Amino acid sequence: MRNRTYLYPTLMVMLSLAFVACSGESEAVPEISEAEITAEVPELDAVHDLMYPLWHGAYPAQDFDSIRQLVPQFEPMLAAVDAAELPGILRHKQEGWDNGKTVMMSSFDGLKDAIEANDNDAILSHAEAFHTGYEQLVRVIRPLVPELESFHQELYKLIHYYSPANDEAKMHDAFVAMSEKMDPLKAATLPERLADRQGDFDAGVAALGERLNELDDALHSSDAEAIKAAVDAVHAAYGGVQGVFQ
Repeated sequence: MRNRTYLYPTLMVMLSLAFVACSGESEAVPEISEAEITAEVPELDAVHDLMYPLWHGAYPAQDFDSIRQLVPQFEPMLAAVDAAELPGILRHKQEGWDNGKTVMMSSFDGLKDAIEANDNDAILSHAEAFHTGYEQLVRVIRPLVPELESFHQELYKLIHYYSPANDEAKMHDAFVAMSEKMDPLKAATLPERLADRQGDFDAGVAALGERLNELDDALHSSDAEAIKAAVDAVHAAYGGVQGVFQ
């Protein structure tokens, strides 16, 4: 009888936990920091403070003494860039970031070698390559369409926090926030170099709006499976809009 007495409360606790897991009750959603949803790498931004005088001053003037003085100052900044971690909202760009860093660092090493060899033509060539590598790395993380990135900030919370926690209240908040982003997104104009893709972009945004309306319907139904399917559909539609830039 004693063993049964001890086993009974244990069994009840296990049954209660199982009920909670299967009942669809929401879990606690952790705090989401602003840094996690901001598409920026401060360490890369800092490089601009030296890149500007290099590219807009010393390079066009062929001021080799200034170039030689600037290059060592880049060392700690580039080490910080190399060690920097992308914020959560940019983690899907990790491969492009790593590749871009490799290109930029390689061109910088070439610039140092050219200075060591006192080869002025090579200094100019590698300085140009270094600047190009930096600009390309910036493009990896810089949003092409700010309105789309603003939408993505809310979608990120939904996909990575609210939906996994099954928090319908916060999912509804995310829906409202994304809905507010739709009008500016529909009015967004692509950069001139991508103007020929405007039609595809507009069609993708229209489809995204439709999926968002379906999410609203699913949330009102409180059907867990329908909600998950609708969340996945919004995510896929956002991917379709992003695909315009590939």
